[in-house]
Amino acid sequence: MKFAVIFVAALLLTAGCHTNSAAKYRPGQYFGSFIKMNFISVDHLGKHQSKNGVPEKNGMVYTGRGGFIDIGHLRESADRTKYISELAYENLLKNKTQFSFRVVEPANFFVSIQYPRNWDSLADKEKITKDVSISIGQYCAQATTVWHEIITWFGYKSSGIFSENISSFSWEDPYSDLLGTILAAQALKDSVQKYDDAITKLIHDELINLGAQPPAVGEQAMEKIRGKWFKGEYYFFVTMNKRNFDIGLDDGFITPWLIEGVCPDCEPLPKPVPNLDSLTEYGFLVKLEIEPREHEKGKILAIIYPQGQGGRIEPAVHFTPIMKHIKNEAIAKSGPEVDVPVKERETIVGKP
Repeated sequence: MKFAVIFVAALLLTAGCHTNSAAKYRPGQYFGSFIKMNFISVDHLGKHQSKNGVPEKNGMVYTGRGGFIDIGHLRESADRTKYISELAYENLLKNKTQFSFRVVEPANFFVSIQYPRNWDSLADKEKITKDVSISIGQYCAQATTVWHEIITWFGYKSSGIFSENISSFSWEDPYSDLLGTILAAQALKDSVQKYDDAITKLIHDELINLGAQPPAVGEQAMEKIRGKWFKGEYYFFVTMNKRNFDIGLDDGFITPWLIEGVCPDCEPLPKPVPNLDSLTEYGFLVKLEIEPREHEKGKILAIIYPQGQGGRIEPAVHFTPIMKHIKNEAIAKSGPEVDVPVKERETIVGKP
């Protein structure tokens, strides 16, 4: 039985690797998965590889100020940022008013660009192009990672066989994904090092800044939430009691979930969610739209187009009602505290 479960797990975790995406796919570290959670030392992450390569290592790192960090999620969101930024740069140089892209998921993403009136006469056009393309890349990459969580909530199967609802909006995903886009933006602005070298150092340094803990501490942290945040063993037999729906819609930041009693003197370090507001400084107006192509698209589009009058999703407008719908479904299934890491009385250290 155990061998059969692990065999199926291998199929699930590797199926997503068969993709034509320009962003390299990396399977996430599913809590309560088929195999033991792989906690890894921050000093043994290897060199980041945005293309095919074996030096990098992925796993979970528990940090004092960032909670659980899924290195695979972080790397993939970083590479999504790189890919979209470079694509935006090419199209901006050609004065294109729209371009489209795909990443790991089947959906098509469309970016519409309105240029400033004096665009052709600007002296520092190339620098502005670089800055604008990175902002577009970071914003769009973040939106694609949220889209992944949304479609998996509704049962999306990257393998074509198994629903990934169990791992949708798991507590480490939103912060790990956001961190990848932030670090990628910094790496793309590095004029000295190549991207893979720059992001390798940035990942290491940021994890240290967040208070990276040894693998043994990460394992202890996971045991503290077993039975509370999730129950059961092996992916298909796990019940998720907690989901992290924080994508920055309320205050523009994503705040990580920390484990009570682990690194007790640490406070969470929220990170800002990318937006397109800064582009108005240069006179640009940019809009992102998603054209779903996943089997689950009907359920999602019905939330915002109950009369069936639309086929595209604009994250800046439609993520709010979609997330409200998802949260209501989660509350109905798991209770009103599904998106609360600890009960209010448990946040007071030393109190019963």
